Amino acid sequence: MELLPLLQQFVLLFLLLCCSFSSVFPRSHELGILLEVKESLIAGGESLSDWNRSNPNFCKWSGVTCRSGRVVSGLNLSDSSLTGSIPPALGRLQNLLHLDLSSNALTGPIPTTLANLSVLESLLLFTNDLTGRIPAQLGSIKTLRVVKIGNNWLAGEIPASLGNLPNLVTLGLASCTLTGPIPPQLGRLGKLDQLVLQDNQLYGPIPPELGNCSSLTVLALSNNKLNGTIPPELGRLQNLQYLNLLNNSLTGEIPRQIGDMTQLSYINFMGNQLHGPIPRELTKLGSLYNLDLSENKLTGEVPEEIGNCSSLQAADFFGNHFSGKIPATIGRLQRLSFLHWRQNELVGEIPVELGNCTQLTTLDLADNFLSGGIPETFGSLRYLEQLMLYNNSLQGPLPDSLSNLRNLTRINLSTNKFNGSISPLCSSSSFLSFDVTDNSFSGEVPPQLGNSRSLERLRLGNNRFTGELPRTLGKIRALSLLDISGNSLTGVLPAQLALCKNLTHIDLNDNRLAGSIPAWLGTLPLLGELKLSRNQFSGPLPPELFKCSNLMLLYLDGNSLNGTLPSEIGNLEVLNFLRLDHNQFSGHIPPALGNLSKQLELRMSHNSFSGEIPAELGRLQQLQIILDLSYNNLTGSIPPSIGKLSTLEALDLSHNQLQGRVPPQVGEIRSLGYFNVSFNRLEGDLGDRFQRWKADSFLGNSKLCGGPLDQCRRSANKHSSLSEAAIVVLSAITTLAALALLGLGLTFFCKRRREYLRARSDVSCIYSSSKSSHAHRRPLFLNPGSMKREFRWDDIMEATNHLGDEFVIGSGGSGTIYRAELRNGDTVAVKKVPWKDELMFNKSFAREVKTLGRIRHRHLVKLMGYCCNRGAGFNLLIYDYMENGSLWDWLHRQPGVNNKRKQCLDWEVRMQIALGLVRGVEYLHHDCVPIILHRDIKSSNVLLDSDMEAHLGDFGLAKSVVEFYDTTSTTESNSLFAGSYGYIAPGSLTLLSSLFPNFWVFFQLSV
Repeated sequence: MELLPLLQQFVLLFLLLCCSFSSVFPRSHELGILLEVKESLIAGGESLSDWNRSNPNFCKWSGVTCRSGRVVSGLNLSDSSLTGSIPPALGRLQNLLHLDLSSNALTGPIPTTLANLSVLESLLLFTNDLTGRIPAQLGSIKTLRVVKIGNNWLAGEIPASLGNLPNLVTLGLASCTLTGPIPPQLGRLGKLDQLVLQDNQLYGPIPPELGNCSSLTVLALSNNKLNGTIPPELGRLQNLQYLNLLNNSLTGEIPRQIGDMTQLSYINFMGNQLHGPIPRELTKLGSLYNLDLSENKLTGEVPEEIGNCSSLQAADFFGNHFSGKIPATIGRLQRLSFLHWRQNELVGEIPVELGNCTQLTTLDLADNFLSGGIPETFGSLRYLEQLMLYNNSLQGPLPDSLSNLRNLTRINLSTNKFNGSISPLCSSSSFLSFDVTDNSFSGEVPPQLGNSRSLERLRLGNNRFTGELPRTLGKIRALSLLDISGNSLTGVLPAQLALCKNLTHIDLNDNRLAGSIPAWLGTLPLLGELKLSRNQFSGPLPPELFKCSNLMLLYLDGNSLNGTLPSEIGNLEVLNFLRLDHNQFSGHIPPALGNLSKQLELRMSHNSFSGEIPAELGRLQQLQIILDLSYNNLTGSIPPSIGKLSTLEALDLSHNQLQGRVPPQVGEIRSLGYFNVSFNRLEGDLGDRFQRWKADSFLGNSKLCGGPLDQCRRSANKHSSLSEAAIVVLSAITTLAALALLGLGLTFFCKRRREYLRARSDVSCIYSSSKSSHAHRRPLFLNPGSMKREFRWDDIMEATNHLGDEFVIGSGGSGTIYRAELRNGDTVAVKKVPWKDELMFNKSFAREVKTLGRIRHRHLVKLMGYCCNRGAGFNLLIYDYMENGSLWDWLHRQPGVNNKRKQCLDWEVRMQIALGLVRGVEYLHHDCVPIILHRDIKSSNVLLDSDMEAHLGDFGLAKSVVEFYDTTSTTESNSLFAGSYGYIAPGSLTLLSSLFPNFWVFFQLSV
């Protein structure tokens, strides 16, 4: 029995020892859990370096917090460079109150074992790379107050079970990839203070149940796919201060209940599809400092009551349809610093009261319909940094008070109607961008602009500036873009601009700048665009220019530059656009152009380049927009390598002296929409590859055939000249062909003569005459179904200076012929047929109208229309214009308007003319019913088009066979001479007599 007290004392002593050890060393099972957590994580740097068994007092480990020195209550490992996944073992720390693993690089899912932390109050896992879904089991931790697990790669829907957390104050799930609707169950969170769900892919409507979260101060739902209307129930959130619904698909009107949120200080509805007006209740929010309604479809006028929002600092209404005037009450907003009402439909003048908003730093009223001028009161906006008024109808000079705006960094007044000087704007020395393009500003460019050393973009284009470029611009070392195009600047480019080494764009197009292209341009290492078009620059190009290795666009067209094109141009390897047209360059096109492999556009027309087209141009595989070498003196053949330009859309080689065949490879460029090789010396068969282009693309190449042109004729002699024997043989063949044609005509005539005698002409001549020379002359058309152009008397009189002698190009048997260039660019031939008497009118004018009005043949001159005016004393016939004049001019080598008439006709062309004439006469004698007899075929009536094809004209003496044999006709007078001496056949009018002059023309062609 004595041992019992001793045993009790021993047990008591043992318990005391255990308690003393437990107070020094916490429970060993939590030590093991923490070490297991460390094993699952990969720590960077010194993180978790003190987590080891040699230091068993884990309550002193970094990031570990213990309660009562016995159990782990907090674990804060944020921003510890941790990788790996969240250890499931953390779920065994059952006394844990706070878990913070934020701002690491943790991956994998959120372990469901965290739901075992039954007393957990805060869970912070944001800013990691976590994936998977949010565990629905987290809804069972009733003690949770803060859940912030955003900025991860979490997916799936928001668990409705989170609505079971009665103590939840903050729910942050922003910047994940969450989908699905917002759970209405979140409306049960009566203590919720912040709901942050922005930057996800949530869709569906905003639950009206959120209006039950009476403690809510922050509601952030921006950058989702929410639709539907803004619930009016949100108006019950009396404590709400921050409401952000930006960039969703919300529709409908802004509910007036928003005005009941008396504590609201921030509203952002940007980037939705809201419509309707701004509710006036919104203007009752006295605490509102930010109101962003931009990029919606809101309409109506801005309410005058907006002046009651006395705390307003930023008002952004950009990109809506607000109309009406800017309310003058805006001037009561003394704290306003940001006013952005661009791209609306505001009208009227800018209110002078706006000058009372002296705290303004940004004022943007661009893209509206504002009128009037800039108020003088703007001089009070001394803190203004950005002034954007472009794309309005503002006008007048700038007020001098603008010189007080010394803090301006960005200004844009472009596309208005301002005039006068821009000097009042140039007081600031802090400009970053300065844009006044498309106005009527005048005077010289202010030298003060050079004081803004940080100016990057200077745009003064399309104004009326005069004088020289100020040398002070050279002080703007940050300048990257200089655009003063479309003005009247004179002088030379100042050498001081060479100091602006950051220049990437120079646009001085359409001025009066002169002198040579300066060599210092080659010292600008970043220059990417140089536009000097349509100035008065002269002289050769400096070789230094081609040191600009970053140059992508070079426009020098429309100047007086001369000399040869240096081969150094091939050094511009990144050049995309090159325009050298309309200058005076000469010499050969350098083959080095083939090095410009990134070229998209190449224009070199209207110069004096000579020599051959370099085959190296075929290496420009990216050339797409156009290759234009027209109007030069290029010779040789078209290189087949041009056919390698597989993306080319336009090719113009016209008006040169190119020879040989058109390479078939060119016709295989599928992208080629515009093709022009007219007025060269090309020859040969085009074949089917060129069928898709009109004949106009090949004009002025008499030896071209096939494709859209006439089919090629076989020739036994392919030499350029013929021997005398060959000439004799050809003459004999021509004569025999003519005689054969005569026999054929006689046979055909005899066969059908009786039928013709019974027929009557159904041709009628309809014309109108004005009894007064001042009467209106309306156009008359012969074949309305085929006419596409109208001709008016006054237009023709204007085009020919009232039929002045300087426009005369010939005369026919019944009138004088004039050349007329009409306003629309068409060139026509106009025959003046005088009114000698009524009989002469009927016999000549009416006959030509009747005859040509019903015939259509490619070898007969086409009558396009006629105008009659008895009061003027003459009538007009309008024909197709024949560029190469008459056959008589060519046979007698008479120089005319076209210098090509000085050339000789080779035998191939003579045969072509003869065949064309035969085909035309054959049509008149055999295909017309009744037969048409020309009666005046001679070389002066055989007209030649640009391809030297024959067209028979002057039908003033023509007559149908039926008309001739009509014995009842009283209009024929035997006393009237019909025909030209030397051409008319002896005897009476017959089919044979009509063929006699045709034979005479053949004889002239053969000698």
